[in-house]
Amino acid sequence: MEGRTDTLPGADAISGRAMQRALRMLGGEIREGRPDPDGLFALAEIIFPGEDISDPRFIRWMYDRNPGGRALEYATLHRGLVSGHIAALPFKYKFGSRILTAGLVVNAITHPDFRGKGIFIILTELLNKRCAEAGIEFTFGYANSSSEKGCLRHLAYRELGRFPLWILPFRLPRIAAAQDPRPAAWLRAAAALAGPAARIWSFARRPRGRHGIDVDLVNAPGPEFDELWESARAGYGNILVRNRAFLDWRFVQAPTRRYEILAARKDGRLLGYLVSTMTAVQGLRWAMIMDMLVADSREGRAAAARLVEEHVRRARAAGADLAAGLMFRHAPAAAGMRRNGFLVAPARLLPREFPILLHWNMAEKAPETLFDLKSWYLTMGDYDAA
Repeated sequence: MEGRTDTLPGADAISGRAMQRALRMLGGEIREGRPDPDGLFALAEIIFPGEDISDPRFIRWMYDRNPGGRALEYATLHRGLVSGHIAALPFKYKFGSRILTAGLVVNAITHPDFRGKGIFIILTELLNKRCAEAGIEFTFGYANSSSEKGCLRHLAYRELGRFPLWILPFRLPRIAAAQDPRPAAWLRAAAALAGPAARIWSFARRPRGRHGIDVDLVNAPGPEFDELWESARAGYGNILVRNRAFLDWRFVQAPTRRYEILAARKDGRLLGYLVSTMTAVQGLRWAMIMDMLVADSREGRAAAARLVEEHVRRARAAGADLAAGLMFRHAPAAAGMRRNGFLVAPARLLPREFPILLHWNMAEKAPETLFDLKSWYLTMGDYDAA
């Protein structure tokens, strides 16, 4: 893809003085697009060594094959070296009664030798302006501690909220040991006693009766997943369009990840799905719920409970230490997690926090529901690196 210099539309979003200062420090090159793919892959490997998100296959899949459209990208170059990069992935969202395009900001990365020079701020400002020109009405992202500060202080982002982490522990002694390599005797004793207590709690909360709902494992979403989306969408305010095309791209075509898709059916009719993956975090095996969709109805919540029940059964059989998922408490699918004994984890167990930041890109005033947490349904399926 051909790159363009700082004369591209959108450069006026930054003051002339700031741009000239940036150009002096960077050697004069800020380009739109992917002017040096190999340089981008090399930078990603420096920032994410050994992780699949730096794999060229993963980046091409994420940037170029997204059914919502190709990524919008910016890069900074210094004497031919890609010193900074940022991208926005276009996705379709049901927003109230209409469908609009939003941009998920990903890979805001800076070479270690060029940090502290404002690259992140400048590229993010340019990207938001370019998104507005492309009709992408808002951009959002799941910030880390560094980018969160810059977005809130300098880039007019606002925090929507933070994902709660729901967990169902299977092996509490192992979980306790993972928090401290030398746990005190009282902690070991508490964990030994808590193991049976957790099993009793999980049993007590286990759904009673299957309501004629069967759960099966599917290799790929079929046409009935489009029918599920069309029937369930009315019960949600702001939600990513979870149609067959998106699910196939996100969970089947991903070149470096493996997911399981469970489907809940009654009399052959699809009531909902759950996507999961197994991952290692802090020496523990996590059976993560990546995505789930059911109707906001009694039948939908019953389907969610059956899906989570089957996920838990499969996770235990696979040797997971715990099952977990990111889910807002008000989501219909959260009822299924609650019914199966999941609890919101204390902050100290979080591998990281997940603040969700939003930026309205258009000249007109942002809709009120944009920053209303209870209007949103989000899962790790909306998140780029999960």
